[in-house]
Formats: sequence, C-alpha cells, structure tokens
Amino acid sequence: MTKLPQGKSRLDLVKSGLTGGLPKRGRFIVSIDRLQEDPDNERKIFHNMDDMIESVRRHGIIEPITVTHDGDHYRILTGHRRYRAAKAVGLTELEVLVREPDDQVTRRFKSLISNIQRENIAPVELAETLRGLLDSGAASTQRELATQIGKSEQWMSGMLRILELPARLQEELRHTPGIGYDMAQRIAVVDDTQFQEELVAAARAGEGTPSIRARIAHFRSGQDSSQSRKRSRTSSMIQLSHREGNCTATLRGKREPGAMESMLEALRQLAEQVRGDDSLR
Repeated sequence: MTKLPQGKSRLDLVKSGLTGGLPKRGRFIVSIDRLQEDPDNERKIFHNMDDMIESVRRHGIIEPITVTHDGDHYRILTGHRRYRAAKAVGLTELEVLVREPDDQVTRRFKSLISNIQRENIAPVELAETLRGLLDSGAASTQRELATQIGKSEQWMSGMLRILELPARLQEELRHTPGIGYDMAQRIAVVDDTQFQEELVAAARAGEGTPSIRARIAHFRSGQDSSQSRKRSRTSSMIQLSHREGNCTATLRGKREPGAMESMLEALRQLAEQVRGDDSLR
C-alpha cells in the first residue's frame, strides 16, 4: 500500500494531479490521460504483454510509474509496459512518482542503463540506440560510451556488430523475444552469412545460449580443420614457374625424397616436346 503524504487523502492526490498546474516532484495519483510515452524510449516493440495485462487486471499497478513534467503532461521515464497494460485493462488513474526533468542526454543515458541492467529491450534496438548516441555526439568514441554505461569496450563493439547483420536477420532478431545480448553478439561475429541464418533460425525455434555457443564452436572447429588441411596440402607441394616473353613454364610436384630428380626429368621431357614441335618454329 502506498504511503500518502501527511495530511493528504487519496482524493487530494487525485485532484492535485487532475487540476491546476502539474506538480513537478513527489508521489501522486493522476489521470492516465495526463501520461505520455517517451518517444526516445529505446524499447519500440513490446513482447509478452499478456501476463502483465492479466496481473494488472487482477492486482493493479503495484509500483508507481516514474515520470517527469513535460508541458501539460507527464512524460514516462520508466514503466512503459505497466502504462500499456493499464490502458489495456481500462484503468483511468495511475500512481506516479514525479521527478525533476534531466537534460536529454542524461535522460537517455539513465534510461539506457536501466534497460541494459534488466536486458529489457531487444539487442537490435539496443544496438541502434548505442549507434544513435555515438552519431549524436553524446559520446565521442566507443570506449567513452562503454565507460558511461558501465560496460567494456569489447562488449560495446560486439553490440554494434549486430547492426552489420543482414537487414532481414536484424528484423528477425528484433521480433523474436528471449534472444539475449550475449547470444545476439555471438551470432553477429560469425563470418558466414548462411551459418548466421541457421543460428537465427535455431534461436527463433527456442534454442538457448549454451546450444548456440556449441553450434558456433563446432562450426569454427570445422573451419579450423579445413584451413589446416588446406595449409597442409599447400605446404606439401612444390611449384616452380618461369616466364619468358609471353610464355610461362610451371612445374608442380610433391615435396618428397627424389622430388628434384623428378622435376628435372619432367623439365627435360618438356624441352624435348618443345624442340620436336614443328608448329613452334
């Protein structure tokens, strides 16, 4: 139960939120029509709302929504899901915690950090927000931005790499709930588009991060083996070439005992073929 300010009834609080100038600080009950979503909120897509809507229908909003004064309305800082659930069940009043407004950059950083801590927005949306902060000059480098939000530069680089995925795969990640930041980063750093598609399909089918990690490890192991075999084949061969005018002579052979004698014999026979070919005269 919310503790009311001394000497105030709930009716007083409702009236204070509905009439006259809007209070700029404190805890109040206001008309839901006075609330507006933050257009700069990182979350654009709201997954899995059914459980929250049912909870609000049964129990109401337990924790107040955090807002700030914005003209004739309050702009929501935290609690966009609760606000949407309240509208869905037809609530007309909500309890809010009003805070002094921050400058835009500070507000975006606070919202971003809150969402990162809870992994509350999709990886693609987070990556787009991070890129937007860099492009706007809110941070001059990836390292500075990482420091601002309490993350490593490696983590930052991995998140931004998500935006290098093909557009179609980005959209699939955007609309698939349950894909965490670690999984999305691991998919993004794989240098094989076809395999990235397989990983995204597996994630959409419900495979967890451990399974995705295992798939990537197996794939890279196969790549390493293939590269090793290729290097082995290359290192076991000898190739000699000589160019004279418009002609190039090339000899290839296995690097093994007697290779020199074999190559000299091949060269001798090639010379005899050239001498005996009248068309070359």
